[in-house]
Amino acid sequence: MKTKRQIKFLSLRLFLSVGILGCSVALSGESQAEESGKVKWDRIEGVVVPGSAIGSLNVVAGVNSVGFSWTTTMGKASVNLTEEKVKFWVKGLVLAAQNPGGGPLVIGAPSPAVTAVKGTVVCNATDLFPFSNVVLVDTDSMPLSPQGDAQFQGKVNLPVVCDNMAFLVRVASPGMVFNQWIAYGAVRTP
Repeated sequence: MKTKRQIKFLSLRLFLSVGILGCSVALSGESQAEESGKVKWDRIEGVVVPGSAIGSLNVVAGVNSVGFSWTTTMGKASVNLTEEKVKFWVKGLVLAAQNPGGGPLVIGAPSPAVTAVKGTVVCNATDLFPFSNVVLVDTDSMPLSPQGDAQFQGKVNLPVVCDNMAFLVRVASPGMVFNQWIAYGAVRTP
């Protein structure tokens, strides 16, 4: 029969072994991404603006979000670095907050000001202010349906080095919110 001390020691060994294995798997995932040249995001999520007040912005790699919260039903994005291809689709990209001052913004509908969107691959997204190493690579503009649906599949011109990527859905229709982001890629693999 094993003593309490022996059981604790075996438990610690098992815990450390699992932790080391987990780190190895995580690190191999990063090298697999570099080797395969493919990165994907399993969900597209809408921007959440604290308090949903005008002037409250989330900034990603120097790119402002819109001043209102958005939500999505579903979506995915992928980038093939080798072939310089981007594919994304989003469904139900609609407002999650109403204009606090009244006006045409209605919860559950796209903003009348946002009729088109584009995908943006953010290279070197972890670069800090002044974001001098960040490179934004946009897809063509795609119409945003009245239900908040959009999709794109095609080639883009990626830089030679595109590390620490993020994916944004930005406003492509002209106006006050042009180029601001309203959704992002979540759950990145590998």
